[in-house]
Amino acid sequence: METVSKIYFLNSPYPNGHQIIAFNWSGRIDEDESVWFDFHLKTEKYYADDQNEDIEEEETLSNWDSKIVWGNYHACILSSTYWGDQGGIRIDKPGEKVDFDSVTKSELHSNDLPSYRDFEEEDLAFNIYLLGHDSCAGHKIKFSKNDNHRYTIEWTGKIALTYSGDDEFSHDFKAHIRGAAFDGFHYPKNWSVEKATEVFKTKLADFENYEFVDLNPKSNKREFKVCRINK
Repeated sequence: METVSKIYFLNSPYPNGHQIIAFNWSGRIDEDESVWFDFHLKTEKYYADDQNEDIEEEETLSNWDSKIVWGNYHACILSSTYWGDQGGIRIDKPGEKVDFDSVTKSELHSNDLPSYRDFEEEDLAFNIYLLGHDSCAGHKIKFSKNDNHRYTIEWTGKIALTYSGDDEFSHDFKAHIRGAAFDGFHYPKNWSVEKATEVFKTKLADFENYEFVDLNPKSNKREFKVCRINK
């Protein structure tokens, strides 16, 4: 059984996958009072464990099949936050409060896989830098709770190599994240703590199990997020 977090790009030149060196799972409530989960991951260099430094390839290989092409782009970032985007996966439902434990017992779906070739990047839940700034959609995220309030996360999705002009979501990835901890819910910077408290009480089923945490405790700047209290 794997003890590190890895992501696999199926049928790529790297069947053993790539170690995930940075991962963040956070929540967010926006100005419209919708509640979201955000995810961000970054891999090690694609070729980190490649012992073959001298690569000879046929010129007819596709970008996906070519180690030389992968080497030109170094590492992957898959994220709903890295580029300042407002993507992620919405977790609240109309008329219902968000129950964190219930949400993490269900499989999340992004429901953004285009059924046509002409799509808008801003409609996608996540952005990806893979072989250039490509596109990803059709995400499925499943949680398994471990000890110490940590989770194993299984994340799959589809990729289109749009940077090189291919808008078909014909490639697949799967990620296995070990020991992930929820980072808390962020809220708009222009909200006061009083307003945030009022809104979160209407949006979170067990608000009494949350607390405000100062993001800049050594600064005079007061900015908070709302974190679950680990009991």
